[in-house]
Order: sequence, then structure tokens, then C-alpha cells
Amino acid sequence: MRIRRTLSSVAGAAVAAEVVAYLLWRPRMLRWGATAEEASEPLPGDDHTPHPRLQTTHAVTIDAPPEQVWPWLMQMGIGRAGFYTHDWVERLMFRARYAEGRRSATRIHPELPPLKVGDTVPMGAGVFAPVSEAEPCRHLVAQETFVLRPLPGGKTRLITRYRGMGFVSPAARAVSPGAGPVPRLIRFAVLRIPGAGLAARALDFFVADPLHHYMETGMLTGIKARAEGDVRRCQRR
Repeated sequence: MRIRRTLSSVAGAAVAAEVVAYLLWRPRMLRWGATAEEASEPLPGDDHTPHPRLQTTHAVTIDAPPEQVWPWLMQMGIGRAGFYTHDWVERLMFRARYAEGRRSATRIHPELPPLKVGDTVPMGAGVFAPVSEAEPCRHLVAQETFVLRPLPGGKTRLITRYRGMGFVSPAARAVSPGAGPVPRLIRFAVLRIPGAGLAARALDFFVADPLHHYMETGMLTGIKARAEGDVRRCQRR
């Protein structure tokens, strides 16, 4: 019994330490790569959610002009070019497939129609993000905001912002009737089971928020690598 209590105490202390470490890291997570000014300034699409439960602002500097970065945003989506991030997660969660098969695109696909206002971006699991704003080479708003700012030397500052009421509950509400059984089961649980909304908020805080951070920072670095590679190919011609 004493050994069991000791092990339980050690396990409890380890969990408590992890929670404290996460709470200390969380503010940095929410503004990865962004300056304090970028994290606090208003961006296109902010007015869609005046009182958000969560706001993240991430940013990366790309050694390529906005004209080279914009086409990568225009072909995003599951079943399209993908999101240039950790594809294994998308395949695991909803068997994602892309224009190049099992991985996000490594080139611009002219056959994919560029996104425009009124289109929807396939996010997987029957969830679609409506395109509400699209100003070429400047910004795109499709659930999240993507801002391209030109920098001296032909560079681009790519800033992304998510501003909303979390991930689990909104995603569950957006699941289409034609989605697979697992997404529909999640939708039923979140919307119909008492107390599931509160559990979804806890799941957001400790699981979905870090997962979003992992996927979005992967997307930013993925776009950066592709756009910069595109520039290098052009320079070699």
C-alpha cells in the first residue's frame, strides 16, 4: 500500500508539473513568431468574432515576395494541395488525401481553381471553412486570417490569426450530414450529451489548442520552405 501511495504521489506531482509548465508556456504558444505589436493589432476578419474565447497570432518571415507566397494559399484544402503541415496527423484523423496523393503539394497546381469569396476550404471530416475575404497578395480570410506584408529585399511577413470560440464545439457543429460515422458521433456527443460542452472546452484548452499550434506552425514553416524553394528555382532559370 505504501509503495502504491508513493507511486500515486509521484504520478500526481508529475502531472501537476506538466500542467504548470504548459500554463507558463501557453502565452508564448498563442503568439509563436509574432511580435507584441502583431499579436495585439487588429487584422482583417477580427470583426467576425467580436468576443472570442481564443485568439492566436503566429508569424514567419519568408525570403520571397508576396506574389510568390499567395499562390500557395490559393490552393489550400484537403483534397486540394493540403495545408503543407504535418500530413500524418491529417491522414490519421480523417484519412486525408491531396492533389499529390498522401502528402501536401510540393508545387503549384494550375488545375486547382484559386480560392475566391464564396468558396469553401475543405478542412477534413466534412468540415468546410467559408472564404469571406480574399484580397490578392494581401490577405485571405477563411475561418482563419492570413496576412501577407511586403518587406524590404523582396521578403514577406506572413501572419496568421485564429479568433474564435475554440475548436471542438465549432468543428462538431460544422460536421456535414455526409461525413463519416466518427465525426457524426462527435457532433452528436458535443451537441446532445449534457456537460459535453464543458468537457469540450477543457479538451480545447489542454489538447486542441496545442494541436492547433503544432499544425499551424508546421503550415507556416511548410509554406516558407515551398515559397523560398520556388524563388530559388526561378533564380536558377
